[in-house]
Amino acid sequence: MKSKKILLLLTVTLLSIFISACTGSAYSSTSWHGLVANTDTAYLSAGNQVYAIDVNTGSEKWRYPEKPNTKGFYANPVLTPDEQLLIPSYDNKLYSLNPATGSENWNFEDSSNRLIASPLVVNDTIYQPSSDGYIYALDMNGRVVWKKETGGPLWAQPASDSDCNCIYVASMDHTVYSFDASTGELLWHTPELGGAMVGTPAVGPDGGLYVGTFGNEMLALDASDGSILWRFTTDDWVWSGPVFSNDILYFGDLSGYFYAVNALDGTSNWRIQPQNSIVDKPALLEDKIYLTTEGDSLFVISTDGDIIDSRVVGGLIYSSPVITGETVLVAPTNFDSLLIAMNLDINQKWTFTPAKK
Repeated sequence: MKSKKILLLLTVTLLSIFISACTGSAYSSTSWHGLVANTDTAYLSAGNQVYAIDVNTGSEKWRYPEKPNTKGFYANPVLTPDEQLLIPSYDNKLYSLNPATGSENWNFEDSSNRLIASPLVVNDTIYQPSSDGYIYALDMNGRVVWKKETGGPLWAQPASDSDCNCIYVASMDHTVYSFDASTGELLWHTPELGGAMVGTPAVGPDGGLYVGTFGNEMLALDASDGSILWRFTTDDWVWSGPVFSNDILYFGDLSGYFYAVNALDGTSNWRIQPQNSIVDKPALLEDKIYLTTEGDSLFVISTDGDIIDSRVVGGLIYSSPVITGETVLVAPTNFDSLLIAMNLDINQKWTFTPAKK
């Protein structure tokens, strides 16, 4: 089954990371890639290097580090309001780079285990989850403001809520936690939810908090106290968090089913199965959904569930597509090109393959 295939690949990848950490071997770019972009530059985390790529031409601006080493970069980089590029690493550190030059500003090294998830930046604070089970709150210079321990490894980027001074943290221990954003005080935690969570929760304007689990479910929680509002059963594990739009949740599972679920009551609007396992979020642009799967293709789907178009990209695709301006970016793995750029009609504009140095 496709779900077993992806689980085997992910397990082997994680094991190889742990083994290489012990042997001193360099990481290889076999896991999914992390990607963020603004109107000018795409920042790609791929194996043991991070690349800055011109969005218009596909040319390389810089890479970090200049020569590959035992750092491992796979999470999505994060651009901050004060012009930092934050890069979590499998060497237990969070790196801050100058996004214009790739030079290092500082690094945070208090974590005792790998940083698998992207940080969340709210106001003047960085919230970095760690697989050591802690959530670390840092100032914008990487100094610890507070840290709090949860009951398991943290593989999901936290979420925030403009209606409260709090953050939401989904854990591999089957629990969601809410912490005071300023002090780290635990506000509430859910009961055991029946499955690990590695996707970022989605916060809705209705006071709902939505999270997918390895218990084959999408759950709606009350953001004020963590109580369960409804449960929606899926065919397989839900690896990513959902995307929320107009009271509809869009998300996929590891059997390749893609769902549109009513956020208010958990009822199904529609379900389709485009191709292979779905590991990350789709990208929404007006009334179109751009979706990648474990297979080699990008799909364009209407909000009514109709497949409008598809394009073979190549390789295996585990990362979300990123839309910046009129460009759709896709980062395949196990493929010569690390980044593919297309227009909104998904016709190819350029590809990026790093030059050997």
